[in-house]
Amino acid sequence: MNQTFTIRCIISKRCQLMCIVLSLFSLLSLTTGCLSQQAATKTTDNSKKQALSAETAAGTVGYETPEILKASEILPPELIEGENYNVNEDILTYGFTNYYTIMSPVGIFEAEGDDMLRIRIHEIKAIGALHDIKKSKAFGEAAQKAATSSVKGALSLISHPVNTVSGVPKGIGKLFSRVSEMAKGARGDSEESVAKELIGFSAVKRQYAYKMGVDVYSSNEVLQRELNSVSWAGFAGGVGISLATRAVKGASKLAYFSIKGTKFIYGMNKILLDNAPEDLRRINREKLLQMGIKNTVIEEFLRNPNFSPRHETILVHALSKMEGVRNRDKFIRQALFAESELDALVFQQIAEMLYGYHTQVGPISEIIPLRRIAVGYTADQAVVIALPTDYIYWTERTSLGLGAVTQLQSTERTVKRTELWLTGRLTPRARKEIEETGVIVNERIGERLMPPSTQE
Repeated sequence: MNQTFTIRCIISKRCQLMCIVLSLFSLLSLTTGCLSQQAATKTTDNSKKQALSAETAAGTVGYETPEILKASEILPPELIEGENYNVNEDILTYGFTNYYTIMSPVGIFEAEGDDMLRIRIHEIKAIGALHDIKKSKAFGEAAQKAATSSVKGALSLISHPVNTVSGVPKGIGKLFSRVSEMAKGARGDSEESVAKELIGFSAVKRQYAYKMGVDVYSSNEVLQRELNSVSWAGFAGGVGISLATRAVKGASKLAYFSIKGTKFIYGMNKILLDNAPEDLRRINREKLLQMGIKNTVIEEFLRNPNFSPRHETILVHALSKMEGVRNRDKFIRQALFAESELDALVFQQIAEMLYGYHTQVGPISEIIPLRRIAVGYTADQAVVIALPTDYIYWTERTSLGLGAVTQLQSTERTVKRTELWLTGRLTPRARKEIEETGVIVNERIGERLMPPSTQE
């Protein structure tokens, strides 16, 4: 695929996300929706022209113009190319986010941001492992048993898995809510049987995902198709997870965050393994109530389809562990602005980073809303802004965001210092401009806030 076309495709799918939620400077209202290919192409051209025109105009008044980055210059070798994948050399950066295209024999994948790049590459490895399983004699035997077993209510999973129990975030909540009702209510014999089968299948699928080191609620349709197929054969064929003879290398260290496997994430992975979505929702609701959050806010948050059970659980538990911190409800209220999977991941990561600061650097005493995100305020009167960004240029948007930060000083609270903690980095110009205002900048903070666990 032509690299220019690839970049244009990325923009077309996010034509109204140019100011995407990857920093306080660009957390604006997002619009989602599917466009026809013809409309998407036209919008792509217009969006690209407008974006480049705006950045060029900004350059005339002293701002930087974002460039096309090179994968070979910014990524470690293991993320550029592997056994079954390679990342396109040209990388668009916009809204403090890097946009990647990953070429693979199992498909072409887009990744918005460095963290999602790591996730997608690991998922490609898992897909390869699942393909190997399906070539095995054990899988063939299990699939045959599944096809003739008495467990038939959800047999379409093996042939049309994505259209049924895919685990895609937007649908999983409704699906398992329905399953829960079927299992508890007075239903016919066939309906009750299907409900029990789906619940049993779900448990086996979570075990396979855990062993592969992937998110069972991932929006990667190729992964979901293969994971469902193998899980169904294991469940209905009566062999459980024994088909997974080998885990994916590095699975225990990925943890779906630029900061690799941490003690906190290991605990979360175990909770996600042991609990169905409805159980996770109950646990999360109880924790939110314990934090003093109003029922109406809780229900609106739990109903947001952009938060998968994983996003939701990690975010809630991170806040819950920040005991004694005031106004945690304001974080949840800000999270209601999430209008995409990427938004949800960003809010999850901000919660993790604030929790990391709270435990590794200094106690946070209060949560403060800032535009459409939330920041921390410490007992020694510091504002802590934690952001999962990739690369920040000095643009008009950056300048406006910096202005919002400097306005946090008010009669309500004294701000003695402001700290900016980033998972990514800034251009030298952006760092200079920000530091000249007195903001303390911390780049590539990964292991400082979330030290890796010694567990394997």
